[in-house]
Amino acid sequence: MTRLLRDTYTKFRLCFFTAASGLFLGGCTRPPPTPGQPDELSGPSAVGDATPERANAAESVEPGGDREPAAAVDPVPTMVEAEQGEREQAEQAELEAAEIEVAIADPNGPKIEHAQALAGFFSALDRVRAKEAGAIARVLHMGDSSVGLDGLPQAIRRRMQTQFGDAGPGFVLVDRFSKNYSSNVAKIEAGGWKICYIAYLCKKDGHYGLGGHTFRDTTEAWTKIGPHRRSLNGREVSKFELWYAATPKGGELKLRVDRGPYEVVDTRAEALEDRWHAVTVEAGEHSFELRGGRGGAVRVYGVAMENEGPGVVWDTVSMTGAYVRRLHGYNDEHIAGQVAHRDPDLLVINYGGNDLRRFAARSVERDVFKEEYRTTVRKLRQGKPEMACLIVGVTDHGRSGPYDVAPKHVEMMTSIEREVATEEGCAFFDSVAAMGGPGSVHAWVKAGKVSPDLKHLSRRGIDVMGSMIYDALIAAYAEGKRRPSGSTGA
Repeated sequence: MTRLLRDTYTKFRLCFFTAASGLFLGGCTRPPPTPGQPDELSGPSAVGDATPERANAAESVEPGGDREPAAAVDPVPTMVEAEQGEREQAEQAELEAAEIEVAIADPNGPKIEHAQALAGFFSALDRVRAKEAGAIARVLHMGDSSVGLDGLPQAIRRRMQTQFGDAGPGFVLVDRFSKNYSSNVAKIEAGGWKICYIAYLCKKDGHYGLGGHTFRDTTEAWTKIGPHRRSLNGREVSKFELWYAATPKGGELKLRVDRGPYEVVDTRAEALEDRWHAVTVEAGEHSFELRGGRGGAVRVYGVAMENEGPGVVWDTVSMTGAYVRRLHGYNDEHIAGQVAHRDPDLLVINYGGNDLRRFAARSVERDVFKEEYRTTVRKLRQGKPEMACLIVGVTDHGRSGPYDVAPKHVEMMTSIEREVATEEGCAFFDSVAAMGGPGSVHAWVKAGKVSPDLKHLSRRGIDVMGSMIYDALIAAYAEGKRRPSGSTGA
């Protein structure tokens, strides 16, 4: 790095925010966020103890100093001067492309392993930061009850959308299969649906939709989805997209936005096929209503809600109580089509807590489970093999189901997840190490960051973990910007 590059980088280096001290570290070009901002979430699925709101993405820094008029410039520069000028211009251009000003709660926090696997997602963030028309960085976060109440995804989502822009609430189900499913960015009211959940392998055809749930209507089936009144993010929508299946015996669906007239969607087809129906509106806060119609039964998967961006959308797909192998119940072509249509830039895989009981009960061998996990990862990625992938390791547990979980069980799960991530080209975040290592669950319980069940993070723990994952993502993004061209990193 030349002297010019060092001097310029010193002036415009990354800006880190330390939540504990309330101080910015580094060459900040804007003041810190106002402390004590109210948390936008509450209730059993909310995220507590929020860190201050994140600073907006930095504007690009223009090269300093006005150039002299052409007449004042030596018309015949020497070869050395010309080469030096070209090098300095190239270095300056690379530096400007690398700049990103972000708020990070703990610059020394846990890191993401194999972060180069996130290059595709980071490219999407680049397009968002450049404010390209329609630029949306989509994330599909799939997991068990660790994401069931949309706590951990929302803890990351609200930080990402504050930093890069809010492109909407994303994909949600049309009803709650259990009290362990919720959304923190969309209020879902529904009734009358017959639900089939992939954990019970209740569909022989393997068509469970992106969210692993199908909803069959009755004459009284209805759903109303609107903004979550306690959330400040995910409120603006300009496009609603209904995800459903058409079948030989399919009937009609009625839908409308706000209090407008109902639109009828025919779900009859010669053979089972997945379909989508989009409704566009002027960007703003809207409600979406869905009702069963006449002519036969229908199968619905969910609703995706976005605006035109630029910004981030962070989908939550939770499968409470599911073992990793339950996802093998997806029909390959079907789940590939679902993922391809959603077109995520990053797939986050967050399973393993339920399978710990199988380790404790000695009902599965290590190699067998590793292949189960690998198969699940490949099945989820086949719709878009080039998308970035991040495996979030299981958190430390003391219990799983009726079984006591020992540190050795957690260590084995973490090692398997790390191996699969490495071998399948995914990044990896070690949640156990972030908590303090195997056995740290007990300290987290005492600190109020894990529930007394010794399994699930509390509201406070969710926000702490979400902050660490967010920080690790942003640190990896910034590091990728600083890395010389052609370097792959660690």
